[in-house]
Amino acid sequence: MSTSAKVPRDVTTSEFDKEIAAAKVVIVDFWATWCGPCRRFAPVFEEVCAEASDKYPGAVSFLKVDVDKEGALAEKFNVMTIPTVIGFRDGAMVERFGGRSKDELMRWIDRLMA
Repeated sequence: MSTSAKVPRDVTTSEFDKEIAAAKVVIVDFWATWCGPCRRFAPVFEEVCAEASDKYPGAVSFLKVDVDKEGALAEKFNVMTIPTVIGFRDGAMVERFGGRSKDELMRWIDRLMA
């Protein structure tokens, strides 16, 4: 478990529940290697991961789920388009992120942490 990692970590279906329970807030990016918008969003996600990990040490974790490899997770959370970012608080899904900019994502995480 990498609750204090400053880079998002790819997880499998078998690791997912344990990782979701490991931090107060977990941000999950559902993506695919062939997805252009996913590739453009990845650096934003990585930057925010580093900043939020500094701002909320040990309290927020960032995960990535490759929907091609982990289709069951995408289906479980009704991921219909990618990238899709979902926030979990205390192990439960709470909200999907609707923006794409770094500032929007950071404000959304601040709200989830409140």
